[in-house]
Amino acid sequence: MVKRSMAARGLTPATADRSVSRPDRSEVRRALGQAIRAAYTGKFTQTELAGLLGVAQNTVSRWSTGDVEPSLADLLEIEQACGLTRGHILRTAGLVSETVTAEEVIAADTRLDPPRRELLLAAYQAAVRQSKR
Repeated sequence: MVKRSMAARGLTPATADRSVSRPDRSEVRRALGQAIRAAYTGKFTQTELAGLLGVAQNTVSRWSTGDVEPSLADLLEIEQACGLTRGHILRTAGLVSETVTAEEVIAADTRLDPPRRELLLAAYQAAVRQSKR
C-alpha cells in the first residue's frame, strides 16, 4: 500500500483536522435539549422530572433549552425516569446512529446471494458460540 503525504492529498496540518465535520457545541446542546424535552413531554412536568432526578427544576429547564449540556449519566437517568431505552436521547438528537447486529448487516447485504448469506451467517454464529466458551 502506498501512503501519500498530507501535502500530496491536498491537506496541510492546519486543514487536516477540518476534513471531518463536527457539530458546534451549541448545536449539540440544542439538539439534546429538543430530545430531552420530547422525552418527558406528556409524561412529566419539568418540576416532576426534576424531583425524580434529584435536581432543581431550573436544571431540567436549562437542559431542555440547550443552555447547559447534561452529562451522559444525567441522560441515562432521564431515560430511565421516562421509561426509554438506553441511548434513546442521543439517537433522537441525531448524535449517534442506530446500532445493528452483525446478523442484521449480513441479512441486509444485497451483494450476497441467499446461499452465501446463509453460509456467512452460520459461520458468524459459530464463531460467536466458540468465543463464548
